[in-house]
Amino acid sequence: MAKLLPKLITILGPTASGKSSLGIELAHEYNGEIVSADSRQVFRGLDIGSGKVTHDEQESVPHHLLDMVEPMQEFSVSHFQKLAFRAIDEIFARGKLPFLVGGTAQYIYAIINNYQFADVPPNPKRRKELENKNLDDLQAIIKEKEPKAEQILTKDDFINPRRLIRAIEKLEAGMPIEPRKGPQKYENIILGIDIPRNELYKKIDQRVDERIKDGMIQEVENLRKQGVKDEWLISLGLEYKWITEYLQNKWTKQEMITRLKGTSHDFSRRQMTWFRQDKRIKWMSNNMEDAKKIRRFI
Repeated sequence: MAKLLPKLITILGPTASGKSSLGIELAHEYNGEIVSADSRQVFRGLDIGSGKVTHDEQESVPHHLLDMVEPMQEFSVSHFQKLAFRAIDEIFARGKLPFLVGGTAQYIYAIINNYQFADVPPNPKRRKELENKNLDDLQAIIKEKEPKAEQILTKDDFINPRRLIRAIEKLEAGMPIEPRKGPQKYENIILGIDIPRNELYKKIDQRVDERIKDGMIQEVENLRKQGVKDEWLISLGLEYKWITEYLQNKWTKQEMITRLKGTSHDFSRRQMTWFRQDKRIKWMSNNMEDAKKIRRFI
């Protein structure tokens, strides 16, 4: 008889779709704990802009892999995978149900597909050379070394200088940038939140306005005062990119908000395009009318 694998519940979907709130609600109902799969929430101080859950929400349901490292500290998907596997296994050991919640596709699939990563130490001299190059140059370098790079990497990775540099480092060390799948560790139950596009755009716009009121600009100002480099903040994209450029006087406040909303719409479309390729995902709207469907899966 085949060995039964422990169940891992993944909740994914586009930005602003309500993944965090649904995860908390289900974790309450099923005696669960949450493992965050968000590439920006691992950094301390990136709170409002990354949509990190509040301290009250963290007290109501245990959350893991938030505030793991300082800004600008090296943190790769392989780092995330090691810590996430440890957190998930510890949740099982406590007799609770783990929920993997997030929208960073790389992080999510590193867990549910058990990708096998080969760690390549950074090359400080080469990295400094690459950091002085613009996005077009980085894309040209990686395509020369791996002609299929644009198909292998996600669209967001391919326009992210920080991730392109890491991929180039791997290729130059003789390692592939496409990880292989390892043996399945968990019974993966993957729930996706699907919201009509117009409704999702309204949620995104509302969230941007709310975050501005909540002090998102001040958050970025504080990070800069603490010594976090503009180049690093811009490499994070979305909120941190546009607000940093606003603080550099490249845009008016209204121009910044308009551009942030527009690129967030684009980002949500790319996320859904990526997730739609996975036929394992059980799609549902983010409301508890789907509770029976959720219970059946869990």
